Amino acid sequence: MKNRILKSMAGATTLFLIAAIFNLSAVNQTNAQNVGSPQSRVAVVDIKYILENHVGFKKSMEGLKSQFDTAGEELKAERLRINNLEMKLREVKPSTPDYNELDEEVNRAKSEWTLNANKQKKEIRKTESKILWDVYYEVKTQTKRYCEQNRIDLVISFNGEPIDPEQPQQVVRGVSKPIVYHHPGIDITPHILASLNNQAVGPVSNRNIGVPPQ
Repeated sequence: MKNRILKSMAGATTLFLIAAIFNLSAVNQTNAQNVGSPQSRVAVVDIKYILENHVGFKKSMEGLKSQFDTAGEELKAERLRINNLEMKLREVKPSTPDYNELDEEVNRAKSEWTLNANKQKKEIRKTESKILWDVYYEVKTQTKRYCEQNRIDLVISFNGEPIDPEQPQQVVRGVSKPIVYHHPGIDITPHILASLNNQAVGPVSNRNIGVPPQ
């Protein structure tokens, strides 16, 4: 009887050891598979914040504003000249040669002013669009480089600007945000901005500085 019990215990022990070895082997295989397949890593970036603090972009926009102001002053001066011609026209007797000549000059000046104003507006909008596209392409390039260096698979654009609950428009904007929450550590905005401005990563206003996701 005693021998039977010992044999039974020995058999159970053998089965337990076999099962333990099998389970350990399965765990090792799973770990090996996990090591071989990279995990998906996500980060966020605030494009609006970058544009507001991009040194080159701000300089370009300031230059565009200067160009806009110069064109505006020229148009304003020409509009004033046309107004003076119209005042003179009121003082000339209608249907006379002088009246007809001045009236033709006024109409021609008005037409040229409108064409010039529309042309200036289109040129400024075109220049603004090009500046915006160039800096956005630069942001994408720097983001791609950073992600390749830190093995980040996906970057989502978000707006980190705080919402004032007393402002209805801001509340609507906040509710419509696609990202409800993100860990500060995955915000790569400061790193991208620093690369664009060719400076070391440091405090940017009061924004939290994110670190490369681990």
